[in-house]
Amino acid sequence: MATFSLWREELRRAFRDLQGEDLSPARLGAAVAIGLFIGSLPVFGFHLLLVLVVCLRLRLHAVLAYAAANVSNPFFAPFLITAEIQVGARLRTGAWLRLDAPIEAGYRTLVDFAGYMLVGAPLVGLALAAAGFALTVAFVLAKRAIRPASGALPPYRLPANAPPWIVAAERVASRFASPESPSAADKSLFHYVRIKLSLDPVARLIADIEGPRDGALGDVLDIGTGRGQLPILLLDLGRATRAHGLDWDEAKIEAARRAAATRPEGAGPAAATFAREDARRFEATPADTVLLIDLLHYFTIEEQDAILRCAADHVNPGGRLLVREADTERGVRSFATLLEEKIFTAVRFNRGERVRFRPAQSITALLEARGFHCDVLPAWGSTPFSNVLIVARRPALENAPAA
Repeated sequence: MATFSLWREELRRAFRDLQGEDLSPARLGAAVAIGLFIGSLPVFGFHLLLVLVVCLRLRLHAVLAYAAANVSNPFFAPFLITAEIQVGARLRTGAWLRLDAPIEAGYRTLVDFAGYMLVGAPLVGLALAAAGFALTVAFVLAKRAIRPASGALPPYRLPANAPPWIVAAERVASRFASPESPSAADKSLFHYVRIKLSLDPVARLIADIEGPRDGALGDVLDIGTGRGQLPILLLDLGRATRAHGLDWDEAKIEAARRAAATRPEGAGPAAATFAREDARRFEATPADTVLLIDLLHYFTIEEQDAILRCAADHVNPGGRLLVREADTERGVRSFATLLEEKIFTAVRFNRGERVRFRPAQSITALLEARGFHCDVLPAWGSTPFSNVLIVARRPALENAPAA
């Protein structure tokens, strides 16, 4: 059996859905068009996030769009970038760039090329989107005319050699929405949760922070849980024994409650509870593992300090507080993270009041002053962002019996 490849499976799933009968040719074409347009933009590292945001908003097929967004792959990117620079140069100077002409080295040339690309990329993206839409609609219509539907396609299944992590992410996502639902909104939600859990490096980092043994994280408290997919994943993997999540967004809390109560593939409901509460003022039982994942930067520094102190007070002796935030002392990575959060807060995908990052060392200093031992781990994976995971461990009681 061939080695498992996540990207190969994504393409296989996208092609299968392209042949499906439950979405109209226009909606399939729109997903391809959106993906081609986003993939043409010179915002490398942001393509997946933009695809997920747009498809979730417009209820389009996220996997199909992301497959199309990979038009900027290493094989096609040189031709794409050349076309974008040429179009931009033509519009800004009235002439095409001569490919055989000598190019001056220096800052001015780099600025000119960047300017040409910023002008040309959206126009090339629009042209590719229009072509992709037309070709997709034509393909789907031709396919359905030649071979009319004889029934629903069989459900997609991961291959037998899929890693347990990918299988768990798929199973958790099916709690939020069925992958076989005819609803475009359900499909987008399913793929959003699945892709986020599969590709976000912090999820695996947290799951394995105390090793793979059952119940390694004990009781989990997730402050700012969102839809609750992370604590549900930890329960699904057996790393957590129980979980409680809180968030101020009522719609997301309701989605978390429904997901916890769902029984995918014969599994029972997850041992998780969720409550609508403000992170600045909440009541919860202390836990062995307390999570503050991508939350603090939506508050003022004073509010962040108060949340950190309250979260620290909810950690059982011998437990841990895990904080994922962007470190402001990571150069270009820090700028990329701030830009991404500003965009997603502006479009109301992330419903924070503000975006205010701080140095990771200021967080560790506060927690160490409260008796915690802190480590700062890189948590950006292959992304361009500056996310780190702060692992703050609270010492066990000296007279506690050995485990």
